[in-house]
Amino acid sequence: MNVFSTKAGFLFARIGLLALAAVASGMALGPARAELLARVPAAREMAVCGDTLFVGTKGSSVYAVPLSGGRARPVASGFSAPNGVACSRGRLFVASRNSVTAFNIGRGGALSGRRDIRRDLPNSGAHSFRYIAVGPDSRLYVSFGSPCNICLPRGLQGTIVSMDQDGSDLRRVAWGVRNSVGFDWRGGTMFFTDNGADRMGDDIPPDELNELQPGGFYGFPFFGGQIRLKGFQDASPPARQISPVFNFQAHVATLGIHFFRSLGGDALVAEHGSWDRSVPVGRQVVRVRFQGARPVSATTFARGVGRPVDVKEAPDGSVLVSDDAGGAIYVLRR
Repeated sequence: MNVFSTKAGFLFARIGLLALAAVASGMALGPARAELLARVPAAREMAVCGDTLFVGTKGSSVYAVPLSGGRARPVASGFSAPNGVACSRGRLFVASRNSVTAFNIGRGGALSGRRDIRRDLPNSGAHSFRYIAVGPDSRLYVSFGSPCNICLPRGLQGTIVSMDQDGSDLRRVAWGVRNSVGFDWRGGTMFFTDNGADRMGDDIPPDELNELQPGGFYGFPFFGGQIRLKGFQDASPPARQISPVFNFQAHVATLGIHFFRSLGGDALVAEHGSWDRSVPVGRQVVRVRFQGARPVSATTFARGVGRPVDVKEAPDGSVLVSDDAGGAIYVLRR
């Protein structure tokens, strides 16, 4: 098991009875405080766009939050689970269950010019929360989950794709992916999380961190990590599996990942938390440390911030964390 507790300072909550949270040592960051930035119902992926934070949800609306402080307000609605948000060149892109939609961003986070750039996205069943990000190549990257716990995906199910910002030139960049709800780039290399399968016991298979090799096959449903999955133990994979570069503890439900300038290029990963385990795990933010280009360890960075979904870096280096269970955005400041 790669995830372990560290000798840590404590995050002091300035709201309600927020639990003490542990902050990983090693970068001389000093104590931090977890503050409530805003209440956002069912908050999911976040996008920092200038002085505005956009927040996707698993409801029907996208919210805007002033990073300087203030109430969240819905700025677009009528979606089916607009989980994914990303911004580029003065536009906001929203990935919902069935479409990718673009908006122009105006003053104060006002949105206009709504237009669907992709429609009729593949049905991903229980894993239909899309993640979206803009790569170093300025293309949009979108995840399509597999529609099941363990089964053979069809078409674009169980993939990550890229497209131009007008929705054209769709390319499959990864397949054999069970359910990725988080990716980011370190230099020019994309890393993505992937949730392991359920109902195989407390300790297998692991959740994964993968390095993108464009067009690569990542093993699902034949493998979870290096573990053969139920029903496919004797089946021949269609291609050579690209193994994970790092294994997380089984069932922690790794979601959003972000590489932080303020952490020297290490990543923070949101562990949403287990449901299929006799002793619960996860429900924390972990710091994934790198040596050179390789991840080598994961240590607890923060607890007591609900069920984390996504992590992002504010312009001042603060850490933003979304919590869909508590309907909150937290900011961790030094």
